[in-house]
Formats: sequence, C-alpha cells, structure tokens
Amino acid sequence: MQAFRELITRRDHAQARELLRAAGLEAPEGTSIGLGCYEDAVLSGVGFLAGSVLCGICIHPSRQGAGLATAIVSRLIQHAATLGTHKLMLFTTPAEMPKFRELGLRPVTQSRHAALLEFGQPDCAAWLERTREAINRHKLAAQPDPHCPASLQDQARTGAVVMNANPFTLGHLHLVRTALLSCAWVYVFVVEEEASAFPFAVRLELVRRGLARHPRALVLPAGPYMVSRASFPAYFTGKAAHGRVHAELDSTVFAARIAGALGIGVRFVGREPLCAVSAQYNAALQDILPQHGINCVEIERLACGGTAISASRVRELLAGPDADAAQGELDTLVPDTTLALLCSDAMQGIRESLREHAGRHSLRQNPNIEDAP
Repeated sequence: MQAFRELITRRDHAQARELLRAAGLEAPEGTSIGLGCYEDAVLSGVGFLAGSVLCGICIHPSRQGAGLATAIVSRLIQHAATLGTHKLMLFTTPAEMPKFRELGLRPVTQSRHAALLEFGQPDCAAWLERTREAINRHKLAAQPDPHCPASLQDQARTGAVVMNANPFTLGHLHLVRTALLSCAWVYVFVVEEEASAFPFAVRLELVRRGLARHPRALVLPAGPYMVSRASFPAYFTGKAAHGRVHAELDSTVFAARIAGALGIGVRFVGREPLCAVSAQYNAALQDILPQHGINCVEIERLACGGTAISASRVRELLAGPDADAAQGELDTLVPDTTLALLCSDAMQGIRESLREHAGRHSLRQNPNIEDAP
C-alpha cells in the first residue's frame, strides 16, 4: 500500500535523514515541509520545500524509476500553491534533469555537477527583461558623472558586483568605487535571500543610499539567480564540502544566462583570506567566467587599522551591550548613510534580532559577498 504524508515526528525525520545519507545527501536546512512516500509502511522517497526551493528529493534505489520523484514533486508544487507560492526553484544533478523537465520544470542552466531548474513565473527570461528595463530607465534618467574618467566616457564597458551588504560598509563602497575606475557602468546586485540579520529591503536601501553620489552605479535586486538558496546553497550553510559544486553552478548561471543578456563584461569580487566557501566561490568565478568571455577581477579589501573592514564586525558591535563604546569604531567601518540608520530608533528591532540571530551570517564572515571587498 502506498501513501504520501508529511514528515512530522522525530522518527519520520530520522528515517528521512537515513535515506538521504545512504544516497550521499544531507538533510536540507530551513525547510517548511517534508513529504514522505511510504510503501507498506516503509519510507521509499522524500522531498522537501524550503521557502520557494524544492530540495532533498531522494528515492530509495530499489524504487527509482517508479515515478515516486514525480509524485513527490507534484505534491510539493501543489502545497506551495496553496501557500501562494507559484515560483519554485530546484537544485539537482544534470543526470536528474530529464525527469524534472517532464514535470514542467524548465532548466536555467547546468554546470559539470549540478543543474538549476525553475517552475512558474516570472522565469529567468522575464526576470532578465524586467532588469533590462530598470537599467534602461536608470541610464535615461542618470545625471552626468563629473568623476567619470575621460577614458571611459565614450566606452560601454559594464562591470558587476554581487553583495549581501549586511550591512553596507566602507568596504563595499571601496569595491564599487574601484570598479567604477575601469567601467562606464557598474551594476550592483544585492542578494535577495532573506537569510541575514538586516532584511533585504533594508540592505537594498542602504546600498542605494550609500551609492547615491555615484550615478554610474546602478543598484538592483539579485533575484533568485545570484547567490540564492537555489543557486548557491552552501553560501547559507557554510559547508565547504559542497561549496565548489554550488559555487560552480552559481558562477555558470551568471556567466551563461545573466552577463551576456545584460551586457556585463567583468565581475568584481573582494579578496577572500578567511572563509573557505567564499574562497571557493572566487576560484569558481575566476575559472568559469573567462570561458564565457567575462573577466573576473579580484580587489584587495579595504582595511582599517590593519584589519579588513567586515560587515560581521559591524554586527558584532551592534549586538554588544555598550552602544556608546561601539560608536567610535562604527565611524571607521560604515559610510554616513549606514551610520544614520544604525543610530536611528528604527535600529532597535534589528539590534535585538542581531543578538538572537543564529543563521550562518550572524557573526561569521563571508567577505566575498556579504563583506565584499
């Protein structure tokens, strides 16, 4: 007898972990629902939904090819729809792509060891079109930049930076300013995933305010295609064992689907001396981007007092008990626009969440994206 039911008990989840472990997989984190397929009371397959990401799809070897993966994914898609989520992403292996395509999922791209698919709208093509429209509006409305080097005024070289900006620091500002020295335009993509102490809307606004004096820097949402739970899961778990595979997929999405469509010729990243996952990401970008005709430029991080400026250090100061003592150091780490928020009444809720935040980016460094430069 076959039955599909939600994984609820500790025993359910223990059996799911065992099934995943036997397949060389780890139980996904941050899931909102887990679904199991039971045949004669034996767990034959599992699948999970983490926000808008389908993950942990695993079928017992003896039952592969029996349509269980299709049945599980179909039910998870239906469950997501009841919650109002109609756009889903799936991270899988290239070998598994065909069966998910049969379900109506569309491939975004694939690397050597991983593939990214999507279901629903807006899809990647629609997201790119909306982003192009935002870029064109900005360029039409942008005022001339008196600081634009004469050598760039008649060029169309466009660079890109991807940052979490949790929060926006002088280091982030340095990275963008450095990119502007060699590019006529720089697109600054802010990671949209809600996995940081500072909500996406706040981070986006901080970056926009911090770069307001630089009309050639256009701040844009990164969407689900750059450093998201779907394209780069290891960034949010910090597990370096999977970091290279995930980094290669995220790099390939950028190189194969985004850069060419938006006219980006160079990607700027901050040098990474500490975080293994971020170092793997830099290495993947430097390996994959040139294969698609895109340069990857690594910039030395801005330092203060001999130490690289870090958003994680800003969060440590904000989470500390003595705000007055932290004020002097904060002045050296963040621009006035960020400092204005940090000193405002609106900061109280974020300060409290920092003290409780238990995610990967609470007090850990990830200089390449979050603390970039």
